[in-house]
Amino acid sequence: MKKQIIILCSLIILSILLFISIFRLFQNDKIYYNTIGLVSQNYERTGGWNDYKISKVSKPYLKIENDNFLQWDASIYNCIKENEYKSEDSCYGKVRAAFFPLFPFLWKLTGASPIIISILNYLIFTLALSLLVIYLVPNNIYLRATTFILLITFPTSVIYMIPYSESLFMLCMAIAVIGLLKDKYLLYFIGALLLAMVRPATIFVLLAIISSEIFFFLKKGDIKCSLKNIISKSLPFLIGYLIVIILQHLSSGSWTAFVDAQKYWTVGFQRIVNISDWSIEGFGMNTFSIFFIAIPAMGFLIYLGLRIKSKKQSWIKLIDKTGENYLLLISLFYLAGILLFSFLTAGGNFHSLFRFIICSPLFFIVVLILISKISSIDTKLLALVFTTLFLLLFTYMSLVEYGGDRLQFSFVGLFMLVITSGYILFRRFLSIKLDLIALSLIVIINTVWNTYMLNMYLSNGWIFT
Repeated sequence: MKKQIIILCSLIILSILLFISIFRLFQNDKIYYNTIGLVSQNYERTGGWNDYKISKVSKPYLKIENDNFLQWDASIYNCIKENEYKSEDSCYGKVRAAFFPLFPFLWKLTGASPIIISILNYLIFTLALSLLVIYLVPNNIYLRATTFILLITFPTSVIYMIPYSESLFMLCMAIAVIGLLKDKYLLYFIGALLLAMVRPATIFVLLAIISSEIFFFLKKGDIKCSLKNIISKSLPFLIGYLIVIILQHLSSGSWTAFVDAQKYWTVGFQRIVNISDWSIEGFGMNTFSIFFIAIPAMGFLIYLGLRIKSKKQSWIKLIDKTGENYLLLISLFYLAGILLFSFLTAGGNFHSLFRFIICSPLFFIVVLILISKISSIDTKLLALVFTTLFLLLFTYMSLVEYGGDRLQFSFVGLFMLVITSGYILFRRFLSIKLDLIALSLIVIINTVWNTYMLNMYLSNGWIFT
């Protein structure tokens, strides 16, 4: 185990050095214009909040400065760090309560600058992912190490390099997961309690847990056990949400600060009239999230629901309530629930959907459990599923006008997500030499994409929120 920890730490350092090296190279005029500048442009935001304009420009990456990191949600978290939830209108006073306190409180506790807290966020993310890899992937050094480096450089990992709450979401969920796998309720309680204080979207984790317990109740019919599990699993979430309400009340004077803030964010149910997004990059990655992750999760849950009373065993034996199966079922309910909620409320504008799907610990749990079970899944079935999902995505992209030319650089994130997924599903057929070559290429290209995304964020032009 000591050897594996050393290897994982070395991979973290390698990923950071690779990212910094590529980013610094693209800050150089000559290198930029003769490499990535040949196929892409950056964004530039001008004007005020109400009359801004986002334009494409040809210029190297920006210089990394603290002020550049305080964009979008990060500026709101920074405001909470400095002012808590005071009710004045300035500094996002009307909407701050929609953001939960754990991350800004951690930020304040560390006294870190925006750049340092971003580095700390990435380290928290890698720590959480390393825990999940150790507990969910078979004890094979090569498999764990290659899986780890692939996932910490995933095409959406840039979200863990900025002052957002996704990294704490990962770590708190990892603690709760270990508690569930080890049957240590106190550990689960601590993880779930902290999780509830990270962000409002964790309510979908709680709903997924309740849905999973109902699923097993319908299969086994033990109502006493199911009710006990629902109460015990829900309790830390409810206490966490109560603590959030109390903390917001202490500084704002209002017991309904969160509810009041939602009035500025929530518009209720909306019919899908037109497909749109806040950026082409986001549109591509959100599309992958829908067709390769959330829709399959929903479809598989429907399949399981139809088999609840079947005497025949599921092809992955998910009816048995083992630790991994329980986690997988929770994750599938979460991913499907996020998609359903988005379909009902987004009105066809799915901006930031990938943040709630691919950048959630539930996604990584599914991927890691899939990797651990993939050798037992029929290859023809995997190929059929992958091909079907690709054709559905291709058909969707051909029917939707938003985004323009599908071969432009802005869609590299989508392409790399598909390629990375294909690699995960079929890498077992590669020799070790070919596997390392493919992995190295994917890691490098994904890192280039993440540097591009970070520069968009620093430019206040690409929208993560």
